[in-house]
Amino acid sequence: MKSLLPFLSFFVGASVGVAEPLVSLSNDTLHADIEFFDCSILEQSDGSIIVQTGTEEEWPNISFLAGEEPWDLSDYSLVKVDITNLSSQASQIGVLMNNPKGKQQDTPQIQGFELFSPGETRTMSVPLRVRNWAFSEPLELHGMRRSPSQQLVDPAQVDRIQVFGRQRHGPLTFKIENIRAAGDVVEVDADTFVPFVDRYGQFKHGDWPTKIHNDDDLKTARAAEEKDWKKNPGPAGLSKFGGWANGPKLEATGFFRVEKVDGMWWFVDPEGYLFWSNGPTCVSPEFGYTGVSDRGEYFEDLPGADSPLAQFYGDSDWAPHGFYVDKLPYTQFKTYKANLHRKYGPEWEEAFAESVHSRLKSWGMNTVANWGSPKVYLKQKTPYVASIFVVGNRPLDGSRGYWGKFHDVFDPSFRKSIKRGLGGLSKEAKDPWCIGFFIDNELSWGDETSLALETLSCPPDQPAKLQFVQDLRIKYDKIRSLNLAWGSDYASWNALLESRESPDLIRAREDLRAFTAKTANTYFRTVKEELDQHAPDHLYLGCRFAWVNNLAAHASAIYCDVVSYNQYKHSIRDLHLPDFVDRPIIIGEYHFGATDWGHFHPGLIDAGSQKARGELYADYIRSGLENPQVVGAHWFQFVDEHIAGRGDGENYNVGLVDICDTPYPYMVQAIRNVADNMYEYRTNYPN
Repeated sequence: MKSLLPFLSFFVGASVGVAEPLVSLSNDTLHADIEFFDCSILEQSDGSIIVQTGTEEEWPNISFLAGEEPWDLSDYSLVKVDITNLSSQASQIGVLMNNPKGKQQDTPQIQGFELFSPGETRTMSVPLRVRNWAFSEPLELHGMRRSPSQQLVDPAQVDRIQVFGRQRHGPLTFKIENIRAAGDVVEVDADTFVPFVDRYGQFKHGDWPTKIHNDDDLKTARAAEEKDWKKNPGPAGLSKFGGWANGPKLEATGFFRVEKVDGMWWFVDPEGYLFWSNGPTCVSPEFGYTGVSDRGEYFEDLPGADSPLAQFYGDSDWAPHGFYVDKLPYTQFKTYKANLHRKYGPEWEEAFAESVHSRLKSWGMNTVANWGSPKVYLKQKTPYVASIFVVGNRPLDGSRGYWGKFHDVFDPSFRKSIKRGLGGLSKEAKDPWCIGFFIDNELSWGDETSLALETLSCPPDQPAKLQFVQDLRIKYDKIRSLNLAWGSDYASWNALLESRESPDLIRAREDLRAFTAKTANTYFRTVKEELDQHAPDHLYLGCRFAWVNNLAAHASAIYCDVVSYNQYKHSIRDLHLPDFVDRPIIIGEYHFGATDWGHFHPGLIDAGSQKARGELYADYIRSGLENPQVVGAHWFQFVDEHIAGRGDGENYNVGLVDICDTPYPYMVQAIRNVADNMYEYRTNYPN
């Protein structure tokens, strides 16, 4: 509430909710109000229960039910639960709340999900609203993954509170105490709330320590940071490329490579020094933008057509999800670029590029990670990764991916598209500062039968489908043999080509898995062949798995020099490849965010506060340093997403710098603390 005091005209009053217990954990009728899913109560004492999960389900849980009437939590902003991990291993435990069930997809729910160390006790806080606000009347705000007026669930209709775990290596045991509603709710005047974005792209109706109030603040922040770089020049004992000059000296090949040393995988820099990659993605002024068409009233003092900042308007046709998906093209305003212009003047682009290298060196980061600007990384001051998306080729028509359709890797256009994309990276292909190449991002691999089933749902001229049917003809020879194996009734091989129906999943499973594996191997082999032609001295860093099956992961391990995962978790200490295949792993994305400094969405992992963001960052990096397979971790992303949302609505507080190019001090301090002994920590950690 303190940060809002200067703006009390917008906040009409507060409903002060004293913490209210929601569930009695000590009464004799406890079991009548509980549902169990692969778990049971191991022990019950006054005010607490100990739950032990089974091993049948990945997400065992215990649900506390409201009874005949849902809980009315309108006067509260949070539900809190005290949880202790009594398991001998680190455990992922979460709290989920539901509104009354209708159709499953229509049932609003919200959850929190965290990693608990063995023996750790923590209070899980799950918000009922984006902010602790109740608007005086309904206010529809569009284009944001989370808007300031949004309720995450209907607080007046909460009918269950579920505590769940993720069972991966055996039963979980955890104690639950003190399930309660808490947190004040402030009433906000809807009529005077809009516009809520100030001229710098910040939340207009709040204040926090690094908020920019005028152009002079930008220049003051610049001067203070440049002074700080001189005071903190970065870690000592590093090579030209940021490798460990005080550590072992291996063969110098002139380019980055990977090698296993004393049981741990490492990058080795061009001079032969051990290197662990740590840096941010999206180091580019192209980020930090938002759509302004159809939402102009949200923004205060947008630049006019005669302003020097009008150059930062532009049209976009990228909106895979959300408000703008059916409004293409729409007008964007690149707020981060405008603020860089305000801060550095007309030569802002060069000043930005130089500042990046000064910052990363001072902080102790050593990599410009994915989607960096070539104008930044080609200065050859900080190692970097390069990347392409495979685009313009024929997709697999029957696939349904979150970011788009999967590739038809059997169509000749797939290889041609890879050649075309890599052809645009000729400088990177010869640059010793380039660690390697990511190709694609977060493809939808599905489970071990998904790609094969999606292939069968394609039209008969789909090259992948023609290949699949050809493979089946070679194996079974006669269509009746296939029908006998699958329990199908295709009249001919041509009938199979024409069909777009799925076969019996159990009887066809072996063949479906075989073709999924063939698709994955063809994908990675083709990329590897083209990358070897284009950049033979550089590393293939994979496709940045978000959703992956074991068949695709195994194929990646065969053809990639480093297997890449985007891992939005609290820890990667236990991360490994399927069947414990021994190959190096790099984290392409992770982050932690908070909403206490003017944001509405914390991102994929909510830290709870700016201070806690730094603490979680430090633990994540150390968890990677402790893992002998992990050779680096890349933070997503360098600059915050705009509070009003990018093209798909994402509006996460995940930057190392904010929309005004001001570093987050708690993050900077945490990065420096880790960097000071990063290499010593990795080599001294017992494995």
